[in-house]
Order: sequence, then C-alpha cells, then structure tokens
Amino acid sequence: MQTSLECLHCFINQAHATARLSSDEPKVLRQVISEVGQLVSRLDLSLSPPENAVDVYGLIAKITGDADPYEQLKKNSNDMALGMRNRIRIKIEEAENPLMAALRFAVATNIIDYGAGHDFDVMTTLTNCLEEDIHIDDTDGFIRDITSASGLRILYLADNSGEIVFDGLLIEQLLKQGCNVTYAVRETPILNDVTMKEAAECGIDKMCHVISNGTGCPGTPLGSCSPEFKKVFAGSDMIISKGQGNFETLSDIDAPIYFLLTVKCPVVRKHISAMRKSDVGCISGDGEMIVMKRSS
Repeated sequence: MQTSLECLHCFINQAHATARLSSDEPKVLRQVISEVGQLVSRLDLSLSPPENAVDVYGLIAKITGDADPYEQLKKNSNDMALGMRNRIRIKIEEAENPLMAALRFAVATNIIDYGAGHDFDVMTTLTNCLEEDIHIDDTDGFIRDITSASGLRILYLADNSGEIVFDGLLIEQLLKQGCNVTYAVRETPILNDVTMKEAAECGIDKMCHVISNGTGCPGTPLGSCSPEFKKVFAGSDMIISKGQGNFETLSDIDAPIYFLLTVKCPVVRKHISAMRKSDVGCISGDGEMIVMKRSS
C-alpha cells in the first residue's frame, strides 16, 4: 500500500502530538512542525506510510532528543490491560468457542492505539466485542485453518502496547490447538509499537519464541527486515498480522496472511475495500473489526 496525499496531512498532525509528549517548549514544537513539514514534501509516495513514518519520527526524535516519547503511554497501556487480563481470560474460557472469543478480543483491542490520533474507549470495546459485527469476516476460515492441522507454524506480528496482552490470550488458545507460535516485535521504539521490552513486561516471552523484525518501522517492510525474520516469515504456515501498520506494509505481499485490525483511517478503509470488491460498503466507519485472509 502506497502513501497517499492524505497521509501527509496525518504525518503533520501526528508530529505535533508526538512532539508534545517530549516537550512543551513552543520553540521546539515550532521547529518540529517546520522541519517535518519540509520532510513531508520530499517523501517517496511509492513507499508505504509506515516506511515513510521512520524518517518522520526519526526527525522528531532528533529535534526533541527523546528516542521513545511514547514510553510512559506504553507502560500505562500495558498496566491497564494486565489489570483486565484475568477477567477477560475467564470470559474466553467460558465462551462456547474459546478460540473464537480470543480472536475477537485480540482484534477489538487493536483500537488501543495512541499513534493513530483518535479517541477510544477500551471498556466499551471489551464489553461489546463478543457481539459486535466483524465487517470483513474470514473468521470461519481462520478457525478452520487453526483446528484442521496439528503443529501449524504461526508467525504472529505484533502491533501496539496494551493490545499485546490480548494477543497473549489468543496465543494461549493457539498453543492449546498445538500450534507453534513465534511472536515478532519492532527492533527499536517507534510510536506505541511493541518491542522486546514490552513483550517481556507482558510475559509473551514466557509463552512462545519472540523475535525482532529487525526494523524500527511501525509495520513489516519485508525488504528491510532481518534475515532471521525473513526466514521465519517464509517458513510459516500462517501469518497473523495485527494492526494497520502491518497491513499497510504487507497488503500486497503474496503470503498466507490473516489481517486482524480495527479500521482507524479512511485511506486504509479504501484500500481494504479495493482488495475485497465483494465486500464494498461493508466498512463504513472507523473502529470496525476486520479479519481478512490475504487472497493470492
């Protein structure tokens, strides 16, 4: 998925919001807006939005001197989610189909995203997600693929802090089905995306093998990923891709991918609709849940 003109406006807004996490000095904030504005005018629109985001957020970090402005928000998100984990685990175990319930919680909590520049209500999301419509719904195929083969090799691509806790609850169900799960995170901090640090804080490393994708991109640009990651990617029977950033970088890749996300952006919504012409009109607004298998 390529960067659109609408993305450039979004970069400017996100730059201001991100800079304010590091500084309240008007001079610094003005410098960020000015220099990011100049950078945005030079971005390569043939690249995906997350790939261009690397330069944008790298410049913000250089100006503010803060390499991880979302550090406290990431911790707050994880603490909040960890406080809910046992209650949600009980709901999953009591569900008629625990795997399906865990899948729904994992998708719905992709709404926890401070980098997307939108408001979200976690409690409402958790309360309603077992009954909410999934607007592009390949869940039956997902469940069938998981339960029909023993020892399935799954690469699970992480997205945001907070939701990582609910990824863990889905991973628990995948392990009960005999799947072999590898969880992939970002190499270095960017936005509120998960790194090795957050994976360890939430205990994911105690559940399954955790690797870095080798980049500081808020997505999975295969061309820039590490040789280790590429090997695991190529050898996986199924890839679970969480969130918009992973979707934006992998939507054109021919691989056995299930995209799990909530829609937070009109550009992404338009791209999904173009990919799934039979489902045009199904996605009408932000916050809608998507479970979509990548078709060859």
